[in-house]
Amino acid sequence: MKKILISFLLATFMLAVGPAIADSGAASEVSQRDRIMGAIMGVFIGDALGVGTHWYYDLDGLRNDFGPWISDYHDPKLDSTGEFAKVHQWRHDQGVRAGDLSQTGQLYRMLVESIVDKGGYDRADYAARVDELFKTLNGKNYSGLYTDSAIRETWKNRNAGVSWDDPMVGSNAITSDAAQMNVALAALYYADPETLARQANSHTKLFYHNDFPITHSVAYSLVVGGLIKGVPLEHMAEHINGINVRVLTQNALYYDSRIQVETGQVAWDEDLRFNKPHLTSLVYGQHCEIQQLLPGAYYMVHHFQDDFESAVLSAINGGGNNMARAALTGGLSGAMVGLSGIPERLITGLNDHEELLELAEKIADLTQD
Repeated sequence: MKKILISFLLATFMLAVGPAIADSGAASEVSQRDRIMGAIMGVFIGDALGVGTHWYYDLDGLRNDFGPWISDYHDPKLDSTGEFAKVHQWRHDQGVRAGDLSQTGQLYRMLVESIVDKGGYDRADYAARVDELFKTLNGKNYSGLYTDSAIRETWKNRNAGVSWDDPMVGSNAITSDAAQMNVALAALYYADPETLARQANSHTKLFYHNDFPITHSVAYSLVVGGLIKGVPLEHMAEHINGINVRVLTQNALYYDSRIQVETGQVAWDEDLRFNKPHLTSLVYGQHCEIQQLLPGAYYMVHHFQDDFESAVLSAINGGGNNMARAALTGGLSGAMVGLSGIPERLITGLNDHEELLELAEKIADLTQD
């Protein structure tokens, strides 16, 4: 019965909003409710697509292990030829399989669940949930489903007794974990960018104390929020600059980082755009730093404005930290095309997709008057 209800939910969206949008002028026809659910599910999809194919910095090795084009979810390989074969082995040994989430995906789902349970963002409630996860970790990278640097450093600080309210509780890393999580806040506060900026800043500071990733993570949330609101990409920097300047500078310090979304406009120039968009990773960078990941994600949604599948799969096939790049791209593209614009196979291929869809729907319900 539950699967029937989920199928009915997907069918209802398809009938109400229509198939994937055919042109950018039709994008305004996607309902905000559809965009909210698309953004939330887009992060889950991007994360899960990458968890089995993560950290191949040699694209020949990626093709050797997964074929010429990754188009679906994969198990982490036991016989990986990649530089980070030990990580793939570890995840496989922990039971990670095609359609599962990474640890960052777990943390994101915990935030979505907290918002649903509390009827809004409750920082203390979410932090308590993170503490429960931290009890299962040992502070090392080979812990849980594999623990990245920002989470390891935060774990260390919490175990040293640093309060969640201490501005130094987070890490000095410059990765994108919090940015991906901030999509849930963008879905909740898209109609009030000032509140979104404050809440995204507060949430990001759970895991980072460095103003650089904080600014990028808050700015990313404002882009996702703007897309949910229906702001066209060509007016996104203008939209962000229209937010109260005091709020912006208090919560996203660096001006250039706030308008980084404009970098993707190179995709609109016939002479400059990439013939093989997945290779943008070789230009912007394949690594885990947020300043490498976000330009790639922004490029994908400028290049594939109405094509969620092509945007996210191009992010995956660029290798490196493709998991984070695809999750960031999924949040952006899902906010543009809506749930109805995401291929059903990418939704149903997620493990626990019924529960994830219900969570996304409940967050959409919270935004309704």
